[in-house]
Amino acid sequence: MRRNAFSVLEPVVLAGALLVASGLFHLLWMWGTNAEWSGPLSPRKPALFGVSGGLTIWSIAWSIKQCTPFRYDRIFARLMAGGLLAEVGLITVQYWRGVPSHFNRTTTLDIWFESTMFLLILLVTLGLAWLCWRSFWLVPMPQARSIAIRAGLWLLLVSCGLGFMTTILGEVSIANGRSPEIWGRAGVLKYPHGAALHAIQTLPIVAALLQWLQVSHAERIVRHVAFSHVFFLGYAIWQTVVGRSRFDVGFVGGVLLLVSALLLVLACATIVYELAAKLPRSPAVK
Repeated sequence: MRRNAFSVLEPVVLAGALLVASGLFHLLWMWGTNAEWSGPLSPRKPALFGVSGGLTIWSIAWSIKQCTPFRYDRIFARLMAGGLLAEVGLITVQYWRGVPSHFNRTTTLDIWFESTMFLLILLVTLGLAWLCWRSFWLVPMPQARSIAIRAGLWLLLVSCGLGFMTTILGEVSIANGRSPEIWGRAGVLKYPHGAALHAIQTLPIVAALLQWLQVSHAERIVRHVAFSHVFFLGYAIWQTVVGRSRFDVGFVGGVLLLVSALLLVLACATIVYELAAKLPRSPAVK
């Protein structure tokens, strides 16, 4: 018998809703106060972390439901949600205190906040790694959806790992008297971390849309979209490593970005072609 997802995951769903609501509130606050988008004290951070964290909580809860049932799923889901809720909560508190949430060791309290955030996201990442392993044993479902879940979870895990690299390289930049936001000449350290962070949402949505449209070979299309995410992530990593800004595209970055775009175009073209083939044809005029 399938589990009642809402009864098992209700607190998790509410935690995600709380973060999304907080993120939207801070977006409105930023718009209403004409606050700057960039900078360590911008409401952008609680806004984006809120919306992103809430969506991630929902996606993790949904992914748990797609795996073969495990007796501690309820506890696991709540621990993952609690970790993300607490981390984003600390980021939000730091914003309202008027101090940076990251790379800030001004006071003992700031050190405690940053250390706690690091520990929380580490625990969430370890839980995510276990969920990636569990994704090899999914409940019966269309192949396109299983590909979307596995690819989305692994890309999320890689993104979390890149987040830790961002922290390490940011510390190196600070030690060398540079901004923790920039690597080399103009590389944006946080760019790779967010480049494929939300594949866990986009890929299952694509799979669901293909199922709804009754498109054949849906698994191939989902693979194209997944590899598009991979190449775009490669582009973001390359831009940062060589010290280029997001839009300062060189030859290698251009190739990676072009392949990513072509894979998306191929996926869209395949969908349009298959849908067009299903349209009723007008009888030939004699």
